[in-house]
Amino acid sequence: MQLGLCAGMGGAVRLNMLLPKGKLPHALLSRLVHRNLPMVRHPLHIPSSRIGKAGGIVASVDPVAGIPLNSYGFFAVHYSASDVAAQGAKPRYLMLDICYPEGTSSGWLSKTTRALGAEAREYHISILGGHTGAYDGISGPLISSMCIGYGSGKGVFGPKGVRAGDKLLLAGQLCLESAWLIATVKPRVVERFLGNRASTRMRGRMHDLTPLPNALAAHNLGAKHLHDVTEGGLASALQELVHATGKSIVIERGQLPFDGDSLSLMRALGEDPLSASSFGALLIVASPREAEGMLSAQRAFRGPISLCGHFEEGEDVLILSGGQKVPLRPTRDIYRKFSEGLVRGRPSTQP
Repeated sequence: MQLGLCAGMGGAVRLNMLLPKGKLPHALLSRLVHRNLPMVRHPLHIPSSRIGKAGGIVASVDPVAGIPLNSYGFFAVHYSASDVAAQGAKPRYLMLDICYPEGTSSGWLSKTTRALGAEAREYHISILGGHTGAYDGISGPLISSMCIGYGSGKGVFGPKGVRAGDKLLLAGQLCLESAWLIATVKPRVVERFLGNRASTRMRGRMHDLTPLPNALAAHNLGAKHLHDVTEGGLASALQELVHATGKSIVIERGQLPFDGDSLSLMRALGEDPLSASSFGALLIVASPREAEGMLSAQRAFRGPISLCGHFEEGEDVLILSGGQKVPLRPTRDIYRKFSEGLVRGRPSTQP
């Protein structure tokens, strides 16, 4: 059933209707999407000289799917914008492809684009355009977000510049993303082990689940390379970093910054906290001198930052505990287990 369609009719658009199949009509697009976003109003032309001075263009695309429905707007900005920032560029524009099942509530779309617009404005990101519509074969919402940013043009940045003796810092808190998901989709699991207060606190930490502000700060303070901690947790991120740099990493377990309640939850569930998905945590590679500067500039970062390891010759990940170096290998990521329990189908979130 489709309620209140008025595209091309000049009538008022009714909210809380069920969205029709196909490309979203212009009247609905204007009311539910464009009015909520910082849209670029005119065709964008970037002179090549401007791109050269900026150090080139960096782009990244990421899907937003299979997460709690009320978090799509937030992550549609932060997934791809964080990737751009981790490559040493400043996010500037987004292009969006928003798809959903026929019959999805307009309330969900409106609420999602309002959240998306708020995050984009906070980081001075403009929306170039995109596509919105309902199509067959889609069991749940999918937002494909492409972020475009300008490079800074600052010296050597990236994994090839990493040397033995460089330091590894970690900004943010490990396990928090996985704990947030569990508390959101299965709150009774958290309440059983940690109580209602901890469950409520975890559900309210979504806005801490982004490495974007810390990536921007670290690059400004002279980082050599950045790598976020996503699927597979810290263990997988370190393996990827070894592969990219061609150097071994030695981690001091006692220096790793965990969210306390989240770590307790992982242990209570018998899961490996080093393999728990931790989007929001950021690995920072820096020379010894720049690393000291970052630790002295704690206020530039959102949340804790700690010196947790260093690089050596070789190609392995070693964790230092009790004076012994032990190889670190990824295990099962608990995030995947709980994301499988998310409700599929047409969102009915009201604005």
